[in-house]
Amino acid sequence: MSSDQTVRAFLANLQANHRGLADAQRQVSTGKRILTPSDDPVGVAVALGLRRDQAANEAWGRNIDDSLTWLNTTDSALGQSLDVVQRARELAVQGGNGTLSQSARELIASEVQSLKAQFVEIGNSTLAGRFVFGGAATDRQPFDPATQTAVAPVNTSPITREVAQGSLVSVNITADRLQKPPGATPDVFTVMDDLSAALGANDSAGIAEALSRLDAHMGNISALRGETAAKVNRLELTASRFEAQAIATGSQLAEIEAVDLAEAITDLTMREAVYQAALATGARIMQPSLVDFLR
Repeated sequence: MSSDQTVRAFLANLQANHRGLADAQRQVSTGKRILTPSDDPVGVAVALGLRRDQAANEAWGRNIDDSLTWLNTTDSALGQSLDVVQRARELAVQGGNGTLSQSARELIASEVQSLKAQFVEIGNSTLAGRFVFGGAATDRQPFDPATQTAVAPVNTSPITREVAQGSLVSVNITADRLQKPPGATPDVFTVMDDLSAALGANDSAGIAEALSRLDAHMGNISALRGETAAKVNRLELTASRFEAQAIATGSQLAEIEAVDLAEAITDLTMREAVYQAALATGARIMQPSLVDFLR
């Protein structure tokens, strides 16, 4: 082999050693095994798929968090409205006592009227400026404080959230369902007006009928709370599944992309030694050629 061939072979080997040393240094400094797609094409494809799944799960997770906040706010308002109806029922029972004076019944009737305003206030509950019982029209209050009735037309559109692949959940309870149970029972405002009138007129039959209707409203609101709780449970289970999936995905990504640091440092040390040896060898090979040239 001529001197030129020896030098070219040496330089090619030196460059290869330098590339290997640089790759080993990058792996140690970044902690990643895959630095370019050519390092592991199959691993890169799998990692990209896992990252797509991660991004989708994170987006659904945000929808779940928003939905849970909405549902918990709704449940709180439903609980308060149930307390209002429960109080109206207690007043109805109290007012049905035949020994009460007319003035006492009128005081009870006055409290029943105040409960209407309280129900309106609860029905206009908001979350971040959005009316939770407003249907899809969350920027419009569903109950009118002046008339103490639902604002017509009542928006009955559901608010849905995508919480998983192809899985939609309606997160809202609309004003029509809050104020009136299914069937012939009048809305809660009418029932309270009728109860107030019956108390004022000492109408035992009217008070008894109001009691029955208030029971229907309590059953309706309790059913709405049960519906809300079921959705909360479902979303919490879905969120738990995503959390477990995120841990598993993270572990798999680490196995694909992360470098074994101990092994990488050993490799780096070996390559540094090889590179230093190559330089020393090159110096010894090239020195006689330079002397020969000078001669």
